[in-house]
Amino acid sequence: MKSKYVIIGILLIIGIFLFTNYQRIFKSVVPPKPEIVNSHADGTSSSLFNYSMKISGRIINKGGDGYVIIRAYAEQAGNKYEKSKQIYLPSYQTEEFAFVFDEVKLLRKQPTYHVETFPLGSMLE
Repeated sequence: MKSKYVIIGILLIIGIFLFTNYQRIFKSVVPPKPEIVNSHADGTSSSLFNYSMKISGRIINKGGDGYVIIRAYAEQAGNKYEKSKQIYLPSYQTEEFAFVFDEVKLLRKQPTYHVETFPLGSMLE
């Protein structure tokens, strides 16, 4: 009978510990889950004689703390360009990103782009 109360007490203490430290445990055990909130491309990084395309936007991490990869692709006249960066993103935080593609030229075909993100070490690398 006495051992039953000891086991219940231990389980109660463990439950209280997990409940009060849920955020800390979540951030360290759960991997990052990054998502692109928005993105857009424009020519704001251009100078008078040097056109370039700037891809910028915002990313949010809906998982635990960790490193994520942001990768941007630009395509113009059959040529494809890729740039990426690695950032540390805490849980439920947002971060802005920007990539400048100097390879894109002003007087050629209209460029297209897309952006993707994933946790560092995932299958998408």
